[in-house]
Amino acid sequence: MQIHYEISETDFLNGQNLGIKHSPVRYVRWTRLFFPIFGIGGLVFIIHAVWQQGLSIQVVPALIFPVLFLCMPLLNRRAQKKVYAKNTSMHGQLSLEANDEGLHFSGGTFNSTVSWSIFSGFCEDSRSFVLYQNSGVVNIVPKRRLSSEQVIEFGDLCRRHLKARN
Repeated sequence: MQIHYEISETDFLNGQNLGIKHSPVRYVRWTRLFFPIFGIGGLVFIIHAVWQQGLSIQVVPALIFPVLFLCMPLLNRRAQKKVYAKNTSMHGQLSLEANDEGLHFSGGTFNSTVSWSIFSGFCEDSRSFVLYQNSGVVNIVPKRRLSSEQVIEFGDLCRRHLKARN
């Protein structure tokens, strides 16, 4: 099967979020929740201490970590936007040829054939497919430009050769 697609910044961010949500590395999945929770816990602790002991200039440095933890999702999103902007190989028209032997990715600056054994699993949602390489890299295939037949056929190929991550 032959697929022609483009990865917009929104596609990339959606794919990254899906990839993080279903990542095989537990630490990666937990950062989405635990950093903000620790940030809220730290702020509650500092507010409680200020309430009991009064305001002091020494509280200001202690606020850095909770605020940083609360801002982690925003900082991660900003970093992902920079990655997309710098990686020009994702910009423009891309092609994917998939069959039972493997996948052939091509774009303006690259041409790569990989076997299914390079991938450890995949996940999908209503917007995209995310393929996990054994090296920790993810490949994003957005669904917005695919026909319903292509979505079904590519999903079936992925299910036959890869473990679904849910």
